[in-house]
Amino acid sequence: MHELGMRIRTDGDYAYRKEVIEAAADRLEVNKTEAVVIACDSVGPLLDNVEDALEHPGLSLRLKKELADIISTRRIAVCINPGTAEITQNKR
Repeated sequence: MHELGMRIRTDGDYAYRKEVIEAAADRLEVNKTEAVVIACDSVGPLLDNVEDALEHPGLSLRLKKELADIISTRRIAVCINPGTAEITQNKR
């Protein structure tokens, strides 16, 4: 079976994607394709691990909230609820 290539739009309203992908490639010291693959492969397990870490009983509520603020990004919100950590996507 023939595999189809994949394209990511980076024109018009999607121009920001080019900068985001290039920044990931620079940070990971890989090419842009590998940066996208690494990001897609790791985001689920990484976010699960962040939630698990923030639910550790040895951390105070204050520290959990402080860490959640530090970990949050423009696209990912980390929230601390009593006994749980929740990660949600901020809409663009």
